[in-house]
Amino acid sequence: MVSLWEAALVIFLIVLTVLVIILIPTVLNFRSTLKRVSKLLENVNKELPDILADVSDITYRTNVASEKIDRMVNDVSDVEKKISSEIKVPLLELIGTLGGFFKAMQILFTYFVKRKK
Repeated sequence: MVSLWEAALVIFLIVLTVLVIILIPTVLNFRSTLKRVSKLLENVNKELPDILADVSDITYRTNVASEKIDRMVNDVSDVEKKISSEIKVPLLELIGTLGGFFKAMQILFTYFVKRKK
């Protein structure tokens, strides 16, 4: 008769065999996946210096453009301040004078219209 240990050993060996049979395709797939990852990393390592050079160039050009825009904004701001300080007061005086002139013309025309009646 088969002892309990022998039966347990047979069951253990069957389970181990099934487990090995199931794990073989998994290990093979894992191995092929590792090969693909390795090739991908090689490609990235080959292309990375070019990508970094492009990023560096883009960063440099962006900085140059940003500095030019900053200078332009400062120039526009200076022109606006000059216009405001040199033209604003005379323009307001002119508007006040024209307003007074038109008011005088209105009164004059009103006077002549009433006088004709």
